[in-house]
Amino acid sequence: MADVDAFGQLVMKGGSVCPLARTDIAEGTEEEIQTDANYVGSAQTAGTFVTQTLASHVVVASGITAENDMSYCAIMSAGKIKAATPVSGLNGGAGLPAPLPYPKQLVAGDQVKALASAAATRTVALSVACSNGEYHIFTVTPSGAAASGHELVSILTGLSVGQTLQNRTVTHAFCMGGNNAANFSSPVYFVNGSGTPIASVTPNDPAVDSGKYEPCFAPIALNTRALVSTDA
Repeated sequence: MADVDAFGQLVMKGGSVCPLARTDIAEGTEEEIQTDANYVGSAQTAGTFVTQTLASHVVVASGITAENDMSYCAIMSAGKIKAATPVSGLNGGAGLPAPLPYPKQLVAGDQVKALASAAATRTVALSVACSNGEYHIFTVTPSGAAASGHELVSILTGLSVGQTLQNRTVTHAFCMGGNNAANFSSPVYFVNGSGTPIASVTPNDPAVDSGKYEPCFAPIALNTRALVSTDA
């Protein structure tokens, strides 16, 4: 795995910007992207820069991209996901920065952490936002065919969607498909305890698409799972 460029921005309420950049984010490893020293004088944790420098501390839009593929990006606060941000791969980013469904206030120490992936990596990453303002990210790396679906699980705990978000309602989502474009045989389905789809998200191809939130209505019960099928 190589080191690659990753960059982007957090857009605050009122329009001020927190520029982010890193030239050596390791592919396949979740790492922090700090402020762009070329534009703000030093590399700092995003939350610290925002609270010390900008008038508004509320993030309303964002867009983070990487040199190859980008699986996900999260604003982390005390080990929890404060927000999952829109992303793109291959230094693209049409439509970015894009709005967050639920703006979030940053505090000192909040970090922007991203998983950039090699172009051949098959990691599928689903970012969701819930009606209570909660965000989460679920991933799976398919290996071979699975007609009945590979299950996506929490990046924090490895638990299912239902175990993670029981009694919440997903209102927005997007999915980065990794190197699976020729192998997908279904969208990502939210399925109930009987295995019946109750909502769906079509994965984006990181080589050509940005990941931006779209409406998605999925009431989550304990037995809800997120599945995606592949034919190879």
